[in-house]
Amino acid sequence: MNAPIRELPRADVPRPLVLVTATTCGVLAAIAAQILLAQRGIELSGVWREITSRGFHLRAAGAWWMMAGSALLVGAAVAAALSRFPLPWLGFRLLRWIAGAALVAVLAHIGHAAAMKAGVSVGIHSAASVAAVLAAAATALFGAYFAAKR
Repeated sequence: MNAPIRELPRADVPRPLVLVTATTCGVLAAIAAQILLAQRGIELSGVWREITSRGFHLRAAGAWWMMAGSALLVGAAVAAALSRFPLPWLGFRLLRWIAGAALVAVLAHIGHAAAMKAGVSVGIHSAASVAAVLAAAATALFGAYFAAKR
């Protein structure tokens, strides 16, 4: 006798896993935003010099807010999706593969021009990048915490 085929049991994604995944995705989005800003000539280390030398400018604030905002939005979107759709995700399998391939292509295109400018010191560039990524991680966690279903 053959046992009847049952549907796979549904399981919710654990809340800590939702928060960690959403924060990681938010940080990756912030890094992609940093690379896009660098392509347009807005370096975070150059922005720091602009703040300290000539006062607080909109361009300087915009670079930091662009990174933090992208991390917040992506972290909230990922947390909302993960907490509302139970495992296993059997539906939309083809759509997930297409979305994953498109994401890899977009990240490869963004990463192509991730070179550092010639006039910027490595220490200042690293310090600015680390500070921006930490701010992005905090905002991504903030967005994920409030977007995740309880």
